[in-house]
Amino acid sequence: MKQLDKIREVETPEKSFRWYENMIRKVGMESVSGARILKSDIGEFVSSVRPGDMHLFIYDPKLRDSLPYFDQFPLVITFRSIPGGFVGLNMHYLPPMLRMKLLTKMMEYTNNRNLTETTRFKLKWTLLDNASRFPGARVAVKHYLNSHVQSRVLKINPADWKKAIMLPIDNFEKASRDKVFRDSIRKMR
Repeated sequence: MKQLDKIREVETPEKSFRWYENMIRKVGMESVSGARILKSDIGEFVSSVRPGDMHLFIYDPKLRDSLPYFDQFPLVITFRSIPGGFVGLNMHYLPPMLRMKLLTKMMEYTNNRNLTETTRFKLKWTLLDNASRFPGARVAVKHYLNSHVQSRVLKINPADWKKAIMLPIDNFEKASRDKVFRDSIRKMR
């Protein structure tokens, strides 16, 4: 009985959540420090961003001084490569329940429903721009320059997409998370 109590104590949802959040932050920091991690429990480091995948990285925007705020640790579902960068949905700009609603709708547009390592979103802006079908997509669209990505890029395993979007691992500069959420909701009206 004492052993079972120890297991329950170690495996509480709160402790699991903290472990997962700390691991994501640690992966981000290790990628900046140059540690040679190739894979983690949540994904693998990739040499380039590919449309259809979810990515996590550290970012320093070119226009940081003129932006009202920005996320230094974006979690992005990339949908387009462009010269010198990429465009995607930074899920951190939406409150958690809106993130889940958007992701659920987007998962109808994957190459398979099994969420294996090869699962990818099949999304184009012409589809995402439909506000009634994809609420919140417009406010989450961000343009990223490869030259301003400050870490290696972690491709999140499809099986972990739902977990990853629910974690408060954003790192907003110049504004609080609540302010960003309020602004996003206001822009959706």
